[in-house]
Order: sequence, then C-alpha cells, then structure tokens
Amino acid sequence: MGNQTAGAGEVFVCSACGKRSRDRYGFQAIDPGWDVSCALNAVLCDESSLVMENGRIIKAQAKKKNTEE
Repeated sequence: MGNQTAGAGEVFVCSACGKRSRDRYGFQAIDPGWDVSCALNAVLCDESSLVMENGRIIKAQAKKKNTEE
C-alpha cells in the first residue's frame, strides 16, 4: 500500500481517532498528530459527509471502492 492523495471533495479520516489528512501518510495532514496508526486506519471519505464535534470527526461516509479495475 503506497501513499495516496485524496481527490477533490475527498479526505482521509482516521477511523480510530477522527483526524483528517489530504493524503494517507499524513504529509498533508489537516489535524495535528497524524501518525502511523492513522495511516493504517485511514478511510477515504466524502468531505461533505463529515460531521464534526470538538474538532474531531464523529461521522463520515466512506467512498466506495471501484471494483471494476
């Protein structure tokens, strides 16, 4: 699994802690503290679906994988 960059209207969300990043490895982290654990638990989500509470994501809609590749 290599680093991936989120497309327009997308963001990676750590399913363990709710931090956000524009790429899976956190080089473009939105929230401070993105680490290896976040990269392993990252889920690509629609940015417009994010519900935040106290600066962290509490609900998000994951992007569906394209299985026709």
